[in-house]
Amino acid sequence: MAGPVTEFVVGWNVVQTLGEGAFGEVKLLINQDTNEAVAMKMVDLIKHKDAAIAVRKEMCLHRMLKNPHIVKFYGSRCENSMQYMFLEYAAGGELFDRIEPDIGMPPPHAQKYFRELISGVEYLHSRGVAHRDIKPENLLLDESDRLKITDFGMATLFRHQGKERDLDRQCGTKPYMAPEVLLRPYSAEPADIWSCGVVLVALLAGELPWDEPTFSCPEYTSWKDKECRLFTTTPWTKIDNLALSLLRKVLNTVPRHRATISQIKSHQWFTKNFQRTAGILQNVSETTTPTNKRVCSELERANTVLSPEDFSTRLACSQPEVPTPAGIDAIISGANVNLGMLSFSQPVKPDQLLLSSQLTQGTQASQTPLQRLVKRMTRILVRTTLEDTLTHLETLFNKLNYTHRYHTAHVLTVTTLDRRGAQLVLKASVLDMGQHILVDFRLSKGCGLDFKRQFLRIKEGLSHIIVKGPVTLNITPATNMIPA
Repeated sequence: MAGPVTEFVVGWNVVQTLGEGAFGEVKLLINQDTNEAVAMKMVDLIKHKDAAIAVRKEMCLHRMLKNPHIVKFYGSRCENSMQYMFLEYAAGGELFDRIEPDIGMPPPHAQKYFRELISGVEYLHSRGVAHRDIKPENLLLDESDRLKITDFGMATLFRHQGKERDLDRQCGTKPYMAPEVLLRPYSAEPADIWSCGVVLVALLAGELPWDEPTFSCPEYTSWKDKECRLFTTTPWTKIDNLALSLLRKVLNTVPRHRATISQIKSHQWFTKNFQRTAGILQNVSETTTPTNKRVCSELERANTVLSPEDFSTRLACSQPEVPTPAGIDAIISGANVNLGMLSFSQPVKPDQLLLSSQLTQGTQASQTPLQRLVKRMTRILVRTTLEDTLTHLETLFNKLNYTHRYHTAHVLTVTTLDRRGAQLVLKASVLDMGQHILVDFRLSKGCGLDFKRQFLRIKEGLSHIIVKGPVTLNITPATNMIPA
């Protein structure tokens, strides 16, 4: 992102990059006096000359959406060549982070998130809006583990004043894209529903069913032709018959025969009471299993700086603290870290973000421990020094044939290829926390599931320096800073 990171109101600091997209970055904005938090999407209109129209359209659509399962749009501001959008901050992180690669998550969890996704998409369609890029990377979770649809950069209006139109723009992410989108024109609603079905496969199996819905892809053609051998291969062998019956309807390759949202909501798998039948879940969001952990570990509650992970960043002013999940120990490197928790809220008066014309620099230099807000399971605690940790990382990246370069002094940008041969980019941030070093990994570009697969390779490669056992970190909020 060209130019310095700015803050619009005295007391509001940009403290960490949350994510990156085709046209810009999303950063966390914190009010240092009130602890209010907001996500700020930044787009450089000079650097991305094709972005201006797309950004205006995105803001126009997002502004009209108000639903519990849609990220809130607070407002926008344009300063010189930079367009800023202020959005609801989702402390729970990305949905893909809850998916164990090649395993998925327990069906009750998958059902919960799928129900919320369908509820959000139903609302979008009721407003005549098609999202057109539904995938786990665009599905966030708030502090209460509630799913929120975000990123309306590819969204469009398909119904206005009761009149519907077919769409003709080929957009989205190929593994999640409906087959008719590649042919065009296509109906908006069935295309989004197809993407929801692929998300459900990822939730239940931890992998995607195909690389793209084309005749050149054997996995897709086997599904389309309903070949018997299909259900002896993954991901289908990981999914029970009831869920498969729903997926057959949702992933029907003929759009007019595809299940509608009302049909999905009446399906037996969708309505099944897993809490009653399993007898083990009192609260889906609080349950953990050996293969799919609800949140990071107490380590996540302790990184007062680096990743916003399970840091008790409880976002809504009126929301109570979420209880610590059982079995939270050892989710990351076997570390159990005890540390006090901070509390954050959404801005009570978001208009304040838009009123000041005063721009100040230095927010990168004033990194605070508040940046450890988003729940993330891709971080490790190591016992080497900061310099030695960087050396270990460089050595490992070379061994794994990753391309890497320093983004800042303690942040490395790492590039490799995913399973489909597409570019996968991640950021590795190294933070000195006193007794130990925290290494936080964040997806920058590419498939979330493949990012987590690569993280597991990296974690294995660093296993000899990972801290094991209980750890207590005494961190002073005024210290321990890292670059965004």
